[in-house]
Amino acid sequence: MSQYQSQPLPAAAFGDYRLQRTAGEHLHPGEPMIGAWAMKLDRLAPLWWDRDTVRAASYAPLAWIHNFFAALWRGFWTYFLPRWFVEIFVPNLHLRRPYGLSLTRRAYRALRRPLHGGSLSGGDGSTARQFWRAVRTTPGEKLRADHDLFTVLLTDRRLLVLSRWTSLQHNQHYRAVPLYELPLGSWWLRPDTPNDVWAARQDLLFADGSWIALDFQDSDEREAFRAATAGR
Repeated sequence: MSQYQSQPLPAAAFGDYRLQRTAGEHLHPGEPMIGAWAMKLDRLAPLWWDRDTVRAASYAPLAWIHNFFAALWRGFWTYFLPRWFVEIFVPNLHLRRPYGLSLTRRAYRALRRPLHGGSLSGGDGSTARQFWRAVRTTPGEKLRADHDLFTVLLTDRRLLVLSRWTSLQHNQHYRAVPLYELPLGSWWLRPDTPNDVWAARQDLLFADGSWIALDFQDSDEREAFRAATAGR
């Protein structure tokens, strides 16, 4: 059971009624729902890799010597090779684990990135990075390093990011896990969101100046989200 009390769903709330039921389980008592949206991270957002595992291995006595010379070798090649070549053929030079990411997908990401307008902006402790990390490391999907699906619950008090594991759950009732919460007044729609002909993109701008690109199911859902957040 959810830690929150299930509230009656208003007829005017946006979203599939089954997705509203999923999100409604996380409403606070007396909190009205504005809508529930199935979203995903921008397709060119950075992938996640396990920094803790890499850091722990670096302290092993024999691994330290190996890592020292490997760092010199890696630094040599990353200095002379073009970034696009590294992104496509040898992503491990940047300590990135492709986790089975196909060559064609790596090529697609590398070629589109310069013309894409970016997927997020902000340092490691920024709100955008925390948002991105919360989705990428969704509990229960540890083998899927590039997890990008989530559900958004919007109320007049906050924006709550909920877990979503499959694309079919955009119109299903399922048990979601809260991932990240943003109070009202800490985020806005980014006014200079780049136009993306391949996706229904909308960027969120946060109070610390960072931003992140999100992808909606379609343009109708994006416009409904824009209308729901107008003036907030």
